[in-house]
Amino acid sequence: MFKRLLFIVAMFSLLIGTSYAANLKTFEFVGSVANKSHGAVVQEAKKALSKNFTVIGTYNPGDIKNLSVIILKDKIYLNAVSKAKRNAFFAIPLRVGVETKGNKSNISFLNPRYTIAAFSKKNNVKKAADKEKVKLLNDLKTISGISGTPKEYGYSSDDDSLAEWNMMGKSLYTLNKIGEFKDNKSAEAAVNAALKAKKNGWSKVYEVNLPNAIVIGVANTKYEKEAFQIGGVNHLTAFPIELVIKSGEVIALPEMYRMSLYFMDAGMGAFMAHMSMPGLIDDSLSSLLK
Repeated sequence: MFKRLLFIVAMFSLLIGTSYAANLKTFEFVGSVANKSHGAVVQEAKKALSKNFTVIGTYNPGDIKNLSVIILKDKIYLNAVSKAKRNAFFAIPLRVGVETKGNKSNISFLNPRYTIAAFSKKNNVKKAADKEKVKLLNDLKTISGISGTPKEYGYSSDDDSLAEWNMMGKSLYTLNKIGEFKDNKSAEAAVNAALKAKKNGWSKVYEVNLPNAIVIGVANTKYEKEAFQIGGVNHLTAFPIELVIKSGEVIALPEMYRMSLYFMDAGMGAFMAHMSMPGLIDDSLSSLLK
């Protein structure tokens, strides 16, 4: 009961603290495509994005066939993020979502400017994220048959608040250490072996190798399905979860912090109904390499 009260106080404080200057939202709705199969829309989205991006992974979060997340990289953006501090590596994946219901597929993406504000204070990286957002929007608007008005959605916040985001004591200052190895190569081999074996239900979605770090996206059907009960399937680009390897360490964001960044707009009631989930994810990832 006491923990629940703390959670309510934390939520209330966070909401009050960011209401004065809300100008960044988590996701961007681009438009809808009607009368095409889910697979066809995914392929057309990939084709449209190939102008400026490289597709490095595609998967169905929660193993839900009418939901797809397309993971992208862009060399210019990667170079900017690579020069920032290690926390910025969590903002590396650019994610586009396709959600199909009936005869309509909705196209959306995770706002890179929102995530960069959370993970890096450097202005040059923020400028790079702004450019990525414009390129994502412009490319996706060229999908054949897409219609509708682009609109940001999700939680509203601002640079300063996102940079100091804290949920029940969990923030970037409380990164979870999954494992420690002699070098990045050893850590990468251990993580990939565990994911190949699907330990604790985790599997690999993508991998990005940088000069000084490795970012691996991981998926778990069980937790993704439960997360959608909190915020809805239009939050699909909150996934996958990132593991970052740097200086031989494998690190992950505390899940209470990560979930609050992407699902805060769902409100207190939705979070409270699934209060145990962040801790279960932390425990599952913490034992991934044991």
